[in-house]
Amino acid sequence: PTTPEQAWQQRHVEMNKLTNWALRGRTAITQADEGVNAGITWQQNGDVYVIRLAGPFSQGGAVLTGNKHKVTLTVDNGDTYSAATPEQLLVESVGLQLPVSALREWVKGIPFSGLGVDNKTLDEQGRLKTLQQAGWEVEYLRYVPFENTTMPGKIFITHPGLNVRLIISDWRHVE
Repeated sequence: PTTPEQAWQQRHVEMNKLTNWALRGRTAITQADEGVNAGITWQQNGDVYVIRLAGPFSQGGAVLTGNKHKVTLTVDNGDTYSAATPEQLLVESVGLQLPVSALREWVKGIPFSGLGVDNKTLDEQGRLKTLQQAGWEVEYLRYVPFENTTMPGKIFITHPGLNVRLIISDWRHVE
């Protein structure tokens, strides 16, 4: 029988190979005393991504599209903002400090490769239960079936002054 650590190593390799995927769900983001609830769809094709938020920012929605070189945020009233990184863009446009680059790996249940891992705990199947990276605390509260494995279904992410709750209802492969 494999140990949780062995299962984790194997899972980590598999998740790194998963580069084309999409998820659908809901998110609640609270920063200071302001909160946003939104439906979310995220499609990732290699380095290219489209993240749609339905319902926040009082206009009804926003779309974040990006790749390695440029990121654009379009809100429902047609306003468009651009920046080199998603983090810079969200701070400048809506004042939100959200590590989108890290989220891309966190949502798959693996650490962000751009940061060291301060701490992690695994469940019996070798899946992340908790993860700490650069002051961010990521909790995996539920996993859902996906093809021949499982993917995170409920993730809480906290950082001083910021809480992100992500409930994922649907995972799929993207061609």
